Amino acid sequence: IGLHPHQYAYFNFLTARARPERLAAQYDLDYWNIALWEALDELSVRHAGPLRVTGGTTEGTTRALRRTLALLPAADRRRITVVDAAPADVYIQQAPGARAQAAYAPLLTRRVYNATLYVVTALNLAYADPAAAAAARRAHRAATASPPVARGRFDLHLDGQRLIYRQAPCRWDDAQARFFLHVVPVDPRALPARARPAGFENLDFDFHRRGVYWEDACWATAALPAYAIQYLRTGQRRRETGEMLATSIPAPLRPDAIDAYRAAYAALAAHAPAHRSVFDVYVTAGTVTFAKTPCAAADTEPPFFLHAVPADPRPLAGRPFANLAFPFFARGVRFDDRCLASVPRPAYPVRHLTAGQWLSGAARTLWQADLPLAPAPQALQVYRQTWRALATAPPAYRGVFDVHVAADAVTYAKAPCVAADTEPKFMLHVVPVRPRDLPPDRRSAGFDNRDFRFAWQGAHFDGRCLARAPLPAWPIAALRVGQFRAGEDPLWRAEIPRPR
Repeated sequence: IGLHPHQYAYFNFLTARARPERLAAQYDLDYWNIALWEALDELSVRHAGPLRVTGGTTEGTTRALRRTLALLPAADRRRITVVDAAPADVYIQQAPGARAQAAYAPLLTRRVYNATLYVVTALNLAYADPAAAAAARRAHRAATASPPVARGRFDLHLDGQRLIYRQAPCRWDDAQARFFLHVVPVDPRALPARARPAGFENLDFDFHRRGVYWEDACWATAALPAYAIQYLRTGQRRRETGEMLATSIPAPLRPDAIDAYRAAYAALAAHAPAHRSVFDVYVTAGTVTFAKTPCAAADTEPPFFLHAVPADPRPLAGRPFANLAFPFFARGVRFDDRCLASVPRPAYPVRHLTAGQWLSGAARTLWQADLPLAPAPQALQVYRQTWRALATAPPAYRGVFDVHVAADAVTYAKAPCVAADTEPKFMLHVVPVRPRDLPPDRRSAGFDNRDFRFAWQGAHFDGRCLARAPLPAWPIAALRVGQFRAGEDPLWRAEIPRPR
């Protein structure tokens, strides 16, 4: 009797101590949707004006809401609308368990024993706090009386130390994705200590924390820091997939910042790019710069990668390269019809760089560039001494590359040599005298696979190529060497019996 009108459902003392998320996942708690009728009926009494109700992306809840709406009086049916992927005023979540929608404070909640039948939250500030909504409406209308500083999926307006996002008509799904807002100061020392390594302050936020819906628009406000700001990077992305719903929109706050970018772009013209492709790539002593003109927002959506191979592998503790990958909004800026992004090179000597862009969802490379660097003078002397030492003894194999075998390493050498000669991957299969010496996962194959890319273990100098691969300490019966491209027959291949 005390549970009426929900006495038909799975509510009894046995469920009183069950976890709410388990109840929501394993029981059809409101089979007859009586709770939805109760929620709609209460909302119709509390709010006399037009009302848009959503059940979120759950198709079954949306259908049930539309059926339940038919039970209300005709006057209520005319002013209440059930919507799915459109702006809504309130959100009714059925059996939310422990995953209730985080938004404004709940307007209505119905619990029986330890189970929550529904939670109604406001998606429109006018329903959560009418007085606050009226104040926000006045402030936003005054701030957006002037043209936006940037246009995109959301238009951006500046009002002193506030950045205002506006979309009209508003797409409800867009506002659900998390907003990123990165603030780059004029003086990096103004940043909080935690933000200085990144070079910007991260002010990311969710729409339901800073935004409101009214009429056919959605608005959000973000307070900006008090220090002098050079520019902003902002947009949206989904946390689950990393999908970008709006590209980064540079919003310069100082006219002289644009002049600085133009000057930096003009300065690049004095240098030849290390690579010309979708983006031109420039390499200096301290940075790697990506530049493009004309440049559209879509050009900067795929993430960039930059792999740096050190001259001495010890700083990376065995890893073949340092991964300096970045999204454009973290390192770049769009201005006029151009794009410019710079990444600092590691402090240690680097002998090879690989740059490009890729599609993270499809794991597909869009373009890639190998950027070999001139060896440092001390490294150049070592390479020349190694080359002269090789000339004192004949190679174990002569071919496209000469292959020299020493007690501890195999050396591949070629002269003259160009970058195209070292683009295919190098083969190195080590066949043991005793199969038990192999790592357990290689015993079925019968050899140890030590294939490598030239960028990891080689160097170009004086028109020559030199790559060195270490050998295991155990006795070796044969070496198989060569070059190949994935999915194709070897370009060349040789077997060196009993190298030592």
